[in-house]
Amino acid sequence: MKNGRVLPRVAASATVMAMALALTACGSGSSASDGLTVWYAPGSVPKASLAVQKKFPGLKIKLIPTPNLETKLKTTLQTGSGLPDVVVIGNHISSYADISTKFVDLKTMGADPKKDYVTWKWTNGTLPDGRVIGYPIDTGPQGLFYRSDLFRKAGLPTDPAAVSKMASTWDGYRTMAEKAKKAGFKACDDANQVYYLQLEQKGQGSFDTSGKYLGDNASTRKAFDYSAKLLSDGLCTKAEPYSTDWNSSVAQNALGGFVAPVYEGPLLETAGSPKGVWRVAYPPGGPGSKGGSYMSILSSSKHRKDAYKVIKWMMSPANQASGFNDGLFPSALAAYKSPELNAPQPFYGGQPTGVVFAKVAQESPTVPVTPKDGVVEGALTEALKSVAQGKASADEAWKSAQAQIAKELKR
Repeated sequence: MKNGRVLPRVAASATVMAMALALTACGSGSSASDGLTVWYAPGSVPKASLAVQKKFPGLKIKLIPTPNLETKLKTTLQTGSGLPDVVVIGNHISSYADISTKFVDLKTMGADPKKDYVTWKWTNGTLPDGRVIGYPIDTGPQGLFYRSDLFRKAGLPTDPAAVSKMASTWDGYRTMAEKAKKAGFKACDDANQVYYLQLEQKGQGSFDTSGKYLGDNASTRKAFDYSAKLLSDGLCTKAEPYSTDWNSSVAQNALGGFVAPVYEGPLLETAGSPKGVWRVAYPPGGPGSKGGSYMSILSSSKHRKDAYKVIKWMMSPANQASGFNDGLFPSALAAYKSPELNAPQPFYGGQPTGVVFAKVAQESPTVPVTPKDGVVEGALTEALKSVAQGKASADEAWKSAQAQIAKELKR
């Protein structure tokens, strides 16, 4: 499930929400006669996991697809009634830190945050007080998508291993983008992922684990300036993923390469790209990942043991592996050895891209996720957009964004 800034990251007034929820009394969950209720956003769990009732015929399980799930959850937590037993929540687990006791600490149910799933997913599902409230679902490892036919035209390498080697540094990626431009296409879209990936590779978020603001430090500025220069030098299409302009750039062979998380891959088929010409290389500069969702158990549940059995099965390696074909990249380590992730993919010319993304997911450092990330990321994304549109220089855009962030963080 794409989540966070692309699903990216959501800018939420989480602090205000948490304070309000902290004032509410503990509500009641579903009664025994109601059975065990699971709220999930459409598309947020593997389709195979929805057969959970068949797996546990002795349980009465209600699977409720819930659009705008977290908005509904926060409202329901405030009222304290009508809560589900299990709920799927996004990557911003930390936004629930002030009301952590409203969720079951999964360690008390037997979860071991040191095994079975990629480390950074477990870490981001753990609150500052040590409570693990998120059971890992999917992940968002980054990669370098590229068209082998256009790369060949530009005199660039076409084999994924050779492309990975050339783009093993950010200088190498820029050289690649320059050659692509000379050949009449671009190897960069809107540069947002280029910017974020440079920080993810360092394990840096907008704030550190103590809450210290990092969005104005040297690493952030370097990543911003690098991305802004790609834009100002005309090395990117400047089209945002999920937009009609992006689709057009793909369909018209104007976009021949871009940095993106795994869940943006299906956009290529949607845009009408020819099959068999795209490939995936390791991301420039090294591994980085982000996003994905979690399953949580509400403390108000009267069926905690059964709820834990349900989420363990729903997020088993086999079910997560099957979810790869649903657009959900697994977090379960055993899923990376599955036939699904190691199978050749016709759209990518027979390349088993799951192998690439599995390696990236496992090697990615942990990036702290906080409730205020959206404020910072939103401002810096808009700053890069202003550079792309020629409305500001990189320095002007940076200073304007920092002023806006400072103002927002004082609220």
